[in-house]
Amino acid sequence: MNGRTALSIALSVVGLAAVVVGIHQELLQFRPMYDATVETGWGGPLNHEERLLARVAVVGVLGVVASLRWRRAALAAVAASGVVLFYAAKAVGYYAADRSLYTGFSVAGGDAGRFVLGAEPYWLVLGAACLLAGGVARLYTGRNGTASTTVPADADASIN
Repeated sequence: MNGRTALSIALSVVGLAAVVVGIHQELLQFRPMYDATVETGWGGPLNHEERLLARVAVVGVLGVVASLRWRRAALAAVAASGVVLFYAAKAVGYYAADRSLYTGFSVAGGDAGRFVLGAEPYWLVLGAACLLAGGVARLYTGRNGTASTTVPADADASIN
């Protein structure tokens, strides 16, 4: 295994780790207008979409590992990165279309605050980028880790 192959596997594993960390973070936070922050953590179990994202990221890593034998299996990592990126864009787009992000409002206690993005979308975009980079690196690396243009082993014998 050469350095490029190891790099692609490492990138896909880092992408999986970023997705797993991201789904355990908050999508939104409630911040009062002063400097302190109050997180909207509900401490409940992961929802269906978050569990699905973790499984999709695992499929991406398995695709990169399987591309050691079948180079086109790296397309699984590219597709997985697209799914993760789409989820992050959909989640942020939902709250951006509602116009509830970064706008002030009052709550029952009289405190004024606003909803801001939490860490989840950023971690998911990082995970998608790492999965994409790992998949693309394996697509452009040959089956044995060299470039796809190779010379047959008996080519030297025919030169004489």
